[in-house]
Parts: sequence; C-alpha cells; structure tokens
Amino acid sequence: MKFYIRITFYFFLIALLTQFTNIDLFISDLFLNHDHRFYLQANKALGLALHDYPKYVAILIGFLFWFTAVGIILFNHNILKNFFQNKEVFYISVVAILIPIIIWYVRDLSAMHCPRELIRYGGEFEYLRIFDSIPELWSQGQCSPSAHASSFLWLLSIPIVKKNNLMLKSLAVLIFILCFVQVLRGAHFVSHICYSFLIANIVLEVTYIVFKKLK
Repeated sequence: MKFYIRITFYFFLIALLTQFTNIDLFISDLFLNHDHRFYLQANKALGLALHDYPKYVAILIGFLFWFTAVGIILFNHNILKNFFQNKEVFYISVVAILIPIIIWYVRDLSAMHCPRELIRYGGEFEYLRIFDSIPELWSQGQCSPSAHASSFLWLLSIPIVKKNNLMLKSLAVLIFILCFVQVLRGAHFVSHICYSFLIANIVLEVTYIVFKKLK
C-alpha cells in the first residue's frame, strides 16, 4: 500500500506543479537559441544521433534478453546463466515489453502537444496543461508521457533483480540524462519524462511482486 501512496503522491506533485506553475515552460525556454529554436532542433544531425544511437543500444540489450528467454523456454538453455537466473531473465524480458507498450498506449491518448508544436515555439497549437479542458476540434498531441524514455526505463529491472540500489540510482540518473535530449530537441517537456518514470515504476514494482510469487 505504501508503494501506491508514494506513486499517487509523486503523480499529483508533478501534475500540480505543471498545472499551477510554468516550470515546464521555464525549463524548456532555457534551451532556446537566438533564433528561438531549441538547440538540438536547430542541429538536427546531433539531435538525431543523441536520440537514436543510445536507443539502438537499449533495443539490442532488450533483444539479448528476449533471445535468452526464448532459449530457456525452447531449449532449457540460459546463455546468461553466469549473470542472471532464469526467473530474472523472464522478469527483465517481460518488463522490457510491458513498459514501452503501456507508455506508448497512454501517450496515444494524450491531448498535449510537444513543445515545438506550440505557438510559443513556432508551432500551431496552444499550451495545454494536464487538468485543462480539451478544446473543441482539438487535434490530439500524443506527446505525454515520453515514448522515447520507454526505450531505456525497462533497464532499471536489471539493478532491481540484483538488489543493487547504487546501480539503480545511477542508472536512473543516466536514463534521465538520455531522455533530456528530447527537451533540447523541443520534443518533450520535463514533466513528460517524469510521467514515464512513474509509469515504469508501477510496472517494475507490480511485475516484480508477481514474479516473486512464482516458483
């Protein structure tokens, strides 16, 4: 129960901050150049490199765990047995699928647009806060939570199964930095990344509880 109370608290903390302050806008404004464009929006090549290459690495790691899980199921052979037990491989493989699917699903329901699509930053849409009424004939923005973050957040399952809190905290900071590239590209607000962390935390915790009960 404490976990759900904590998650609810963090959700409303972020939601109320973004609803009643301009913290998202303030942070994003810090990364505008003299042409009023985001730094990595102007430098598309660097922006794509910082966006794509880390994501490809995370996907390859995911495929390694999925391939290992299939090997365990079909051949009872764990190629990662020196590092991970079968149950750990299955847990990591499952959350590596669940976290992206759930975050992408929630994102597709979102009415909020990405920063670079807003009038404030040269786009066509108004800035919409999480508790605002959706205007009539509004085009769904599908921008919150951050789908890009879902490429990395499942990696937190690795220090979780190893019960390594230092690695967990360090990896969480690294993931946040990798996701912050999207703020510099004008593709997300910081709150979008925070919502992805919250969703991932729920999936990681609930799935871990389920796997603990399995023999």
